[in-house]
Amino acid sequence: MSVRLYRMTIASNWYDDRMGFAREFEMHFKAVRRGELRSIRRALARRGIPYFQREIYRKHGKWIPKRRIRVSFEREEKAGKAQRDMSVNVRSMRYQGKYRRATALPSRVISYGKKRRKSTKRRRA
Repeated sequence: MSVRLYRMTIASNWYDDRMGFAREFEMHFKAVRRGELRSIRRALARRGIPYFQREIYRKHGKWIPKRRIRVSFEREEKAGKAQRDMSVNVRSMRYQGKYRRATALPSRVISYGKKRRKSTKRRRA
């Protein structure tokens, strides 16, 4: 199986009543993985959507239901070596009439897989 660079965009928009303008958030994910195209895309979406929801809720106190989230993929490119992590670039847009403003937020690196929980059982010595 070949190694490919996957690019995924997750986005959603809503009207912010408190601030009086429309907001849109986009997260652009990049991951270099080896495997079947369909299963990698599905895994990226399963990892990305809850991350998107959690980050928006932490920053703005707004929970976005899954039905309001758009997920899209770009065409894959060949890559050299598979990586465990994926990079996330975040963009925020504000719309108020003709006025539009885009803001780039800090990029992050997250793991492709979820972290395993440590067991709560104590070991007896």
